[in-house]
Amino acid sequence: MIFLITAIAALSGILFGYDTGVISGAILFIQDEFKLSAISNGFVVSSVLAGAFLGAIISGKLVDQLGRKRLLIADAIIFILGTFISASAPSVILLMLGRVCVGIAIGIASYVAPLYISEIAPAKYRGALVSLNQLAITLGILFSYLVDYFCVDHGGWRWMLAAGVIPALGLLSGMFFLPESPRWVYGKGQVSKASKILNRIHGAEKGQRELTIIQKNINQNNGTWRLLFSPIMKSTVIIGMGLAIIQQITGINTIIYYAPTIFNFAGFNGPANAILATTGVGIVFVISTIVALPLIDTLGRRPLLLMGLFGMTMSLALLSFVFSTGDTSDFLKWTAFASMMFYIICFGFSLGPIMWLMIAEIYPLKVRGIGCSLATAANWGSNMLVALTFLSLIKFFGISHTFLIYCTLSILSILFVYFFVPETKSVTLEQIEMNLRAGMHYRKLGKAI
Repeated sequence: MIFLITAIAALSGILFGYDTGVISGAILFIQDEFKLSAISNGFVVSSVLAGAFLGAIISGKLVDQLGRKRLLIADAIIFILGTFISASAPSVILLMLGRVCVGIAIGIASYVAPLYISEIAPAKYRGALVSLNQLAITLGILFSYLVDYFCVDHGGWRWMLAAGVIPALGLLSGMFFLPESPRWVYGKGQVSKASKILNRIHGAEKGQRELTIIQKNINQNNGTWRLLFSPIMKSTVIIGMGLAIIQQITGINTIIYYAPTIFNFAGFNGPANAILATTGVGIVFVISTIVALPLIDTLGRRPLLLMGLFGMTMSLALLSFVFSTGDTSDFLKWTAFASMMFYIICFGFSLGPIMWLMIAEIYPLKVRGIGCSLATAANWGSNMLVALTFLSLIKFFGISHTFLIYCTLSILSILFVYFFVPETKSVTLEQIEMNLRAGMHYRKLGKAI
């Protein structure tokens, strides 16, 4: 039952991945059809990110008022509407409007799905189950690259965008059969309903044990922005927003959105070759995320984050060095390809799944919706900044120095994780909340649990 719930909720991850990844191939044809400049190119790519920022920030109260299930159903409808507008757009303005609509849906889905899964999953397997959503994101990205490659001979960017309606319909139909989050239901005072949901998910004995844990630790205060920014929540907000920003400023979406463009710089001439090389990135992304699933609940969150960031830093340094040589031989092409592959591997088992997992873990129940919303808005805002500035940075500083900037930011990110991010593996959400209320912040929280 838990796996079924996770699989259906994770369809939102496939939508997230598909609609963010598909633009990397589609933009090669969109820019030709609409004669886009570097700046307008950046706006088309980042319009979905502006929508995601809006979706994340405006839905924080809604997810606590309407519940996780109903918001995901509404989200699927928004996905379908935005896909239809963008795929049929006769102008750049309407294309951007449709992509903003899709972005709003992505911004909501990107945190509501892992939040929903985290509130249903047992503590022992929470890391792996929530990270299935990240696996779904990588599968969505891979699916988008395959669709891009299939459509490349015909320049069919409209079909590239339109294919996103398939997982949206799956999410819409599947969510009607799933239960609401038992923790959200209990927080609304519906104890009997929460008990029935827990029994249905875990069985009678384990369900009642989960209910007892929730009853002992439920916080009766209302979830407000004032409570979120109270002194006792300071460390939680810093950790959540810090991880959300780090996931983007270390450069992941320069590769997700602009991989074909980077491969063209490296010597993979022609859109077909560049998109085919990008498909290899998508395959490696999926595999590395699968590898991460059992490690998150065994090795732990902190070790994976530190190892992944170190590997990403080395990859970015190598990319910067290779492009600085000005070499146009096959050496540049394949070294750049290998560096990007290693970067994706390291991101796939660390920041990729763990950021979304930890922001769903660390906030107390009463502010979990608005806390995740704020962190997600910070993530999409950073994402938009990176997407808008990447091509301009290359034009101004050169591609070598641009990757050196991301390398420097990765080094700073290692320091942030080392000094501020706690370990949360195998700890119930209620215990994490109790530790925070007891004043256990930063590394103290990690040691205490």
